[in-house]
Amino acid sequence: MDVVTGTSPSKKARIPKACAACRKSKSATTCTWHVKTRSAVDERLERVEQAIWALNRRLDDQETICRQSREASGPVTDRTGAICNSTTSVDAVGTALDLPAGEESSSALPAILPPNNASFTVQKPARLDVVSSGLITDFDAQIWFNAFFDGCDRFVPIFDPAIDTYSSVRERSSVLFDVLITFGCKAGDGSLANEFRKLYNVVRQHISDITLHDTEASLESVQALLVVANYSESGAILCDIALRESLKLHLPQKVAAYFSSLAAGCRTDQPVNLRDLIPIRVFYGLVLLHQILSLDGGKPASMSLHSIPRRIRILIAQPHRTPIDLRLYAQVELNELRATSYAYVVAAANAGEQSLKDTIDQAQLDMSRWKAEWQALIFDNLTAEDEKTVFTVNLRIQHAWAVIALQLRALTASGVDNLALVTESQRTISLAAKTAAERHLDLILTNTYDLDGSDASHEQTSYIKPYIANIRYGSEFVFAKNAFCVLIVLRLAILLGDPLPAVLHRLQQAQDFLDGLSHAGMGANVGYIRILSQTVKKCQRAVKASQQAQDSSEQALDTGDADFQSFVPHEFTLKWDFPGLNLCYIPLDWQELFLNFEAGD
Repeated sequence: MDVVTGTSPSKKARIPKACAACRKSKSATTCTWHVKTRSAVDERLERVEQAIWALNRRLDDQETICRQSREASGPVTDRTGAICNSTTSVDAVGTALDLPAGEESSSALPAILPPNNASFTVQKPARLDVVSSGLITDFDAQIWFNAFFDGCDRFVPIFDPAIDTYSSVRERSSVLFDVLITFGCKAGDGSLANEFRKLYNVVRQHISDITLHDTEASLESVQALLVVANYSESGAILCDIALRESLKLHLPQKVAAYFSSLAAGCRTDQPVNLRDLIPIRVFYGLVLLHQILSLDGGKPASMSLHSIPRRIRILIAQPHRTPIDLRLYAQVELNELRATSYAYVVAAANAGEQSLKDTIDQAQLDMSRWKAEWQALIFDNLTAEDEKTVFTVNLRIQHAWAVIALQLRALTASGVDNLALVTESQRTISLAAKTAAERHLDLILTNTYDLDGSDASHEQTSYIKPYIANIRYGSEFVFAKNAFCVLIVLRLAILLGDPLPAVLHRLQQAQDFLDGLSHAGMGANVGYIRILSQTVKKCQRAVKASQQAQDSSEQALDTGDADFQSFVPHEFTLKWDFPGLNLCYIPLDWQELFLNFEAGD
């Protein structure tokens, strides 16, 4: 037998699975407590697992505590539905974490925990005014403060220049001070100025602070809210916030008490306090803004006066009454008349044309009496000629606006859209609305010498057109109303078939108004000027297209006319509730229609 020799295959070295002590004692083939060598990743994962376990345990304990608290006093939940307390934090995905200060596991997730372990923080208001904070200089602040009282106070008649001085307002309220500076800057430099934009951001923060932090209302906060509401697109919301603040101050009760004391004659022998009329003035300023937003802005009424409108005139005779008070009280009385007449017109429209006509006539008589009586009051209580001129023009413009809105609301209430199909009575109403709108346009272009009857060759001054000279101080409603009135003048002139020279005259007046705004420094700073410019251009195209259609003996509705009739800016439909925007003229040729029927037979 042959024997084959060679090397035997090598064996793989055995790796021991037990420690030296266990192998020596042969008690076990593996070691249960043998610790492997761990990497840094393993150690970090273990720490994370321990932190998660600790968090789950703490969360379970917290839910148990909060459940017991909820059973006793009611639930308090966060946005995830978890029950929280003041030490609960919410991470980026909404998980509730309750980590007390000094917890070791908090180092595992340091990035998601706010410094104070709260779910959110609310910024405390900064009570430094724009001068103290260094945003603007004291020199600029005084210029813009004076600019506000050069004309803005006429459109927000809730201030007394004798009391509301630069130093006094700054000392009493940084919020009111910043608001007056901001809108004085807008009047002086325009809404596109960089300074105004910076200041307006501060004002917006003030409004938020008043809403969030001011548990105790102040008269200055109400004044600030009313100023911002008059110059803001969010006037309706700010007006209601101001109403809430005024209720905290018990302003309605103070007004009622003041009238009661006047009726009882309690103030005849007592020294007059200069500040007695301040709450009265602020309250009626709030009433006026609410009236405008309700009658012309479509805002649901939040308040109403339970007194005869003329009763407010007793405040004119009180000591320390300012000239601006006349403007305020006159407008409040007129708007009360408007509210009553509009309600009667809507009811009379359902009772027949004669009832509607009688209601309109009575309302116009009341408004005409208001204008005549307040003109007399102005001349009896004002001494400066410039003040009389400005007040008289504004009084007549307010009366014309009231008549325009009355007639157009009557047309709307009677269901008129197409002026080609109106009855004779409805056509009379539409003609009266056109006449009032034309009077309104004439008044905003009125020269000083047209009021006092002096020679037309009078040397022109800055007050040659007093309304336009002061319109840059106007509120949001003033610009919207003027733009609408120009639109309705031109549209009714075309819809009611005015002669071409008459239409061209009104078109030229509209262009003059635009030019006057440009000379007054308005330019494109106000969005409603863009509406005016578009109105003039569309009317010009409509007139040109109508002339071409007449020359070619065309009877169909031309493109330019249709474009002008359908021009309804969204500002008038979304921000304001101006009547008459649905009026159109679509002629129906009945003879041609019948001829077509005969041809078909």
